[in-house]
Amino acid sequence: MFSHKLTQDTHLRLLEERHAEELTDLIDRNREHLRVWLPWVDTTRTVEELKNFIRGALKQFAQNKGFAAGIWHEDRLAGVIGYDPIDWENRSTELGYWLGEEYQGKGLVTAA
Repeated sequence: MFSHKLTQDTHLRLLEERHAEELTDLIDRNREHLRVWLPWVDTTRTVEELKNFIRGALKQFAQNKGFAAGIWHEDRLAGVIGYDPIDWENRSTELGYWLGEEYQGKGLVTAA
């Protein structure tokens, strides 16, 4: 699977179903912080819902239409970054990202 080292302590890795529990825990710890910007926070609550998101992201990656990667810092999931969708004909995409509050101010998104 895709993995990219950003700094000594930080790297990107494609999200896989095995990451769903860690992703759910990160979201649960940061609901108050994230809900200001992310409307899905209050309706996405279970590991299975996150597995469905990851399955969709992996399908999108396999079709070369986008991806979602976890941002790992010091071996802990810090957030998510993704390009969705990639429009190859018009050479455009949208970049989306979020970090757990405890990971802000460390330059992680800038590196990603």
